Amino acid sequence: MNNFLPIPSLRSPYGPWQSAFTVDALRRAWSVVRANKGGAGSDGETIHQFEAKLETELVQLHQELVQQRYRPQPVKQILVPKAGSNWRPLGLWAIRDRVVQRATYNYLEPVFERQFLPCSFGYRSGRSTHDAAQAIMQARSEGAAWVLDADIEDCFGQMRNGRVLRQLAQWQVPGPIREMVRRWLYTKIGNAWRSDQTTAGTSQGNVMSPLLCNLYLHPFDRAMQQRGLWLIRYADDFVILSRHKTAVKTARYWASLNLRRLGLNLHPHKTHLRSFEEGFQFVGWFFVRNEMHQLR
Repeated sequence: MNNFLPIPSLRSPYGPWQSAFTVDALRRAWSVVRANKGGAGSDGETIHQFEAKLETELVQLHQELVQQRYRPQPVKQILVPKAGSNWRPLGLWAIRDRVVQRATYNYLEPVFERQFLPCSFGYRSGRSTHDAAQAIMQARSEGAAWVLDADIEDCFGQMRNGRVLRQLAQWQVPGPIREMVRRWLYTKIGNAWRSDQTTAGTSQGNVMSPLLCNLYLHPFDRAMQQRGLWLIRYADDFVILSRHKTAVKTARYWASLNLRRLGLNLHPHKTHLRSFEEGFQFVGWFFVRNEMHQLR
C-alpha cells in the first residue's frame, strides 16, 4: 500500500520530485555531508565506512527513494554545551539519512529562497550575520532609535510537526517529499533524555531543520512587516527597531501574539527593550549610538 500523500499538480514550482534523488543528486549531497566532517551516525557507521562502499550505498538509496521504500534509522541524542550552564540536545542521524536530508534540502531550498522575505537572514545562502548587522545600521541611518532585542524560547524544540507539514502543503511541496519530512519529524529518539520529546521533530542536527525553521517563521515575518517598524531576524533571534519607544513596546505585544499563534513564545529572560544610546548585541555584533563592532 502506498502511504505517500498525493502529488500536487504539474504546475508545482519544484519539478519532478524524483529529480531530487538521482544518483548524481545524492552524490552532490554526499560531498556536502563529507565536507562537514561529522562523527559516526546513530547506527555507528562512520563517514569513512560509508565512503568505502559509496557507489553501492548511493544506488541503493536511489532505489529506495524513488520506489518509496526509504525509512530513516532511529536517532540518538547528544547534549552539547550552550553559553552558561545550559545544554542543547542535538539529534545524531545515520550517514545515509544525512545524505537524503541534504538532497532534499538541495531540492527545496531554491524555491523556498524565492519566497522568504528580505528581513530573514539566518541559514540563507549568500546572507550572513554581517548582512544582518548592516541592515540594522541601515535602519539606524533612517531614524531607528529604539530596539526590541528578542529571542524565541526553544524554537527548534517547540515547532509543531503538524504545522510544519501544513505549511509544506501550502507551499506546494510534492507529497512524497512531505511524507519523507513527516517520517523524519516522527523518527524515534533511542535515548531521549526528556519524556515529553521522544521523537526527533525539528531538533537541531537534521540538515532540514534550519530551512524548516525559516518556513515556520515566515508567517511571523509577514505579520511583523508593519509601517514604521524594521524587523531583522536571524533564525530564532530577532530585533524590531523603530523611531519611537512606544512603537517598540507595542511591537513586543504583537510579536508575542503572532508567535503564540505558531505555538512559540518570547524568551522571558532574553527579550529586552533597548536604545541605541545604551547599546545592544545581536548575532555577534554590538551596536551603540551610530557604531557597530564585531564581538570576538
